[in-house]
Amino acid sequence: MATQAKVSAEDQALLNKFARSYQLQTQLKAECKEMKTLVENINEATDEVLLLDDEDSASIPCRIGSCFVHFNSDSLNEHLEAKKASTETVLAEKTSELETITAEMERIKKVLYGKFGDQINLDAEE
Repeated sequence: MATQAKVSAEDQALLNKFARSYQLQTQLKAECKEMKTLVENINEATDEVLLLDDEDSASIPCRIGSCFVHFNSDSLNEHLEAKKASTETVLAEKTSELETITAEMERIKKVLYGKFGDQINLDAEE
């Protein structure tokens, strides 16, 4: 018969911290995925602009917010590059934050599994 380990206030605080970190990790993963998709879309748009002939590249509509703004190919490329650079900067920050949270979660897992063993399950089902 396995004995149940007592859950102290410190253990409960660690469990709560792990749960909050898990929620933040899930949110950051979704945001990173969205930003990677945005960078891919910007790259595709840049490639498409390069394929336009001179007549078509004089006025290219680009959606900004809920409206469309017309650009020429040079100014559109500048706009896309600026958008890509800012997105990549934010993506790098989010990725760094995600790595920090994941490392903290692994530390908490080791502590809790060390005390409770197989009485708890902190591994997410994918």
